[in-house]
Amino acid sequence: MPKTRRRPRALAATVRVNDQVLTGGQVILLRSAEQDAQSPAFAARARAAAKFHALEAELERRRGELEVIHGLDESLALARARGEQVEFARAADSIARVRVRSRDGLESLASTGAITDVQFRAGMLYRDLYEANDPERDLRSQMSSKAFVEGGSVSVGVGRPEAWAERRLRLSRQVAAVEAKVRVADRNDRAVTALREVAGHARCVSHATAGGGAQARYRRALVLALDVVAEHFGVR
Repeated sequence: MPKTRRRPRALAATVRVNDQVLTGGQVILLRSAEQDAQSPAFAARARAAAKFHALEAELERRRGELEVIHGLDESLALARARGEQVEFARAADSIARVRVRSRDGLESLASTGAITDVQFRAGMLYRDLYEANDPERDLRSQMSSKAFVEGGSVSVGVGRPEAWAERRLRLSRQVAAVEAKVRVADRNDRAVTALREVAGHARCVSHATAGGGAQARYRRALVLALDVVAEHFGVR
């Protein structure tokens, strides 16, 4: 019996909204919202509004991600053109981070012997904690409602924003506990400021203050803070 040849499947048409190509799940969400919007029932139209809102939020988040990626690509290209060292690292939280090593204050101080290996590792531990607590680090994507499409029906997750808020509260308390110990050792807050700028934001001492004497005092404050952080975390 001769085998029947299967017809190749037609490629799905690309669907765009505001110049953005929708994923398969987003297309399903859009079609479901359009269908509900045509219903005379109030409940169906309310579902349609929620679906359209979820889709709009997802597209806005993606638009922001693309803008960040484009800006990052330009910055890294300029850094490489100047001969600077660019490093990609992935922390335990699976968040990929880009670091220009020649601009990293902790890297610079460690490479010149201005801080010890223990102080450097303590600073990096503080940085991981500080960055995870940073409200500017893609908080919108963590807090935005996610629409999950299953069999044409959509439900908006409600647990994730609360879980993220609890995690940030816990992290902020950890950062506050570390910085409180630093303030006990240096009550003028110079050490906390240096810790945030150099260890937290990866800035160089020269970017924070000018003049040899001022930079020396700033470095001493930073070293004091790093010693406190090392003791707090038990870094040896």
